[in-house]
Amino acid sequence: MQNTSIRYGRRVLPSVLLISNQTSTARCPGVVAALQELSASSEIGEVSVIHAGVGREPAGIRAERVVREVRASSADILLVLSLKDAVSDMPGMARAIAGRPVLYWEGDPWGSGKRVSDAMHAWMELSAIVFSVGGEPQSGLLRRVGASDVRLIVHTYDHVLFAEAERSFDWGAPSASAGFVGSNLMRAPLISGLPGSWQRFTLVRRVRNSLPGFAVAGPGWPPGWSQGAIPFADQVPFLRSCRLLTNWDHYPATRDYTSDRLAITMIAGRAQVSTLHPGMAWIPAEDQGVFTEATVTAAVDRTIELAALPDATLRDLGESAHAWARFRMSHRNAYRYMLSSLVDSVAAPTQEPWNRLPTP
Repeated sequence: MQNTSIRYGRRVLPSVLLISNQTSTARCPGVVAALQELSASSEIGEVSVIHAGVGREPAGIRAERVVREVRASSADILLVLSLKDAVSDMPGMARAIAGRPVLYWEGDPWGSGKRVSDAMHAWMELSAIVFSVGGEPQSGLLRRVGASDVRLIVHTYDHVLFAEAERSFDWGAPSASAGFVGSNLMRAPLISGLPGSWQRFTLVRRVRNSLPGFAVAGPGWPPGWSQGAIPFADQVPFLRSCRLLTNWDHYPATRDYTSDRLAITMIAGRAQVSTLHPGMAWIPAEDQGVFTEATVTAAVDRTIELAALPDATLRDLGESAHAWARFRMSHRNAYRYMLSSLVDSVAAPTQEPWNRLPTP
């Protein structure tokens, strides 16, 4: 277990090794850009990157390569992105890390329906701080499997992938009365899928039956319901084709959690209805275009209510969402927030929601 008391003072600019769960920088450009910006402003030292994402490279060869590259790196701090069991040789990884502090970002909700692998157990034990996108019961689960220090972090948008949306608000001429983006994991009512799957299916079915012009994007839906999956980086055109968005998260009982859809929808400039998880003191207010509901029925009713508003009203709500999310909900602040936990020369972001996140 790592020593969480390790800190780097302002006279020391530690180098950072990013171990990404992607196969290339092109798939996570905002993460690398955020770290490079901190290096360019002399808040951290040199930044290097290892890509450990699952691609065409055979698993065993990938694991050997990643361990070898970690061993060869002289970086002071390792920043690990949601690797789970991407690297099988965790004893070798522990030796390669050689006691250096590890900051681990876990970007998925966890609990019923997901098994915590042996490799993920090992990562929890190796990490000085684990940043989790969900609070209890997820934070308790991560502690039980080895994490000594678990802190909440919110999902942010990739400011390189969505640079055009960040630059300016654009209402355009939306054609859909409302929209939904996400997969359907439901195969049998109340039996299959992750927690929240049946509620998500119910939300989409009810809104679809009640609201003409409702658009759905994502895999797994019954024939005729969805236009199919859209690439992650191509979400904004779909979002902007809708007057507003609605959503129901998986793991709705996880405290303080939202998916990355919240930040991406805000930067796209659209109001949205989403899940009211327990906690959520950090969530933007309704006048920033975010409406959270505790039940599917309430979320459906609120979606239909908002869809009945004039375009001018929805446009104003969308513009407020864009203005609130712009910069503050980007990867810049997420990686600043994480590194400020160990490095004194990195100033923590002070705007909402960062100054309202629960403290450990």
